[in-house]
Amino acid sequence: MSTVKLSQWETMLLEAARAHGFVDEEIIHRLRTGDSEPFADVEGGKYDFSPLFELYQNDSAALEQAIRDGYQIKFTTINGIKFLLNRRYQLLAEQDYEVEETALSQVRLSAEALDWMRKTISRNWRVVEQEKLAGGKETVVRFELAAS
Repeated sequence: MSTVKLSQWETMLLEAARAHGFVDEEIIHRLRTGDSEPFADVEGGKYDFSPLFELYQNDSAALEQAIRDGYQIKFTTINGIKFLLNRRYQLLAEQDYEVEETALSQVRLSAEALDWMRKTISRNWRVVEQEKLAGGKETVVRFELAAS
């Protein structure tokens, strides 16, 4: 089974819904029934979730697999990584890690979070381990734009 690839925007909608408290099966149920109303409150209604519903109509099996088993972003920007770090792990740019022109550094992640980020972001980024913290439960990493 290959990894489903989603656009950065599709993943941002999915992660915004998760951060708002929607669990995976509830998201899938809403997509199946075409019920977008519950998503209207996500982050004060600033997102239009219709791209997720369109994707579901075009390839429901792939989107369900992405929601349940994970996905890879087709092309990730630095702001996309910042969004994921914020919505999934409540990390804030300039507060919890440093922002450079083409990199994010001093990002503290659990082993599980690091594994998820490695699998999820597109291959135009490199994840460089900077330091293992005591006990090996957290790693300080740097996300840097890979040389093309």
